Amino acid sequence: MLTVHLHEAGFFPISWDVSDLAPGTTYVRPSAGEILRVFVPTAGGEVEVYSGSLFEGKLCYRGPVRTEAELLRLVHLVNSEWRTLQVA
Repeated sequence: MLTVHLHEAGFFPISWDVSDLAPGTTYVRPSAGEILRVFVPTAGGEVEVYSGSLFEGKLCYRGPVRTEAELLRLVHLVNSEWRTLQVA
């Protein structure tokens, strides 16, 4: 169900072959100022949300996302924090 919420929030899967990560799928949502990247492990559990550049993103959240409302709130918070940092 989380993948449906990610798609509805504008994320799309990418091929991301990083050997030190657990098996899973990486989703991205680019914008003018940043890329949001969400890693969803195949085994479920905690997702990881990064903001910034694709290769040097900052880990903003690690934990469960159970509902679409949680995902949207989290994405909004990460976007707001990033914009605040860019203005400062």
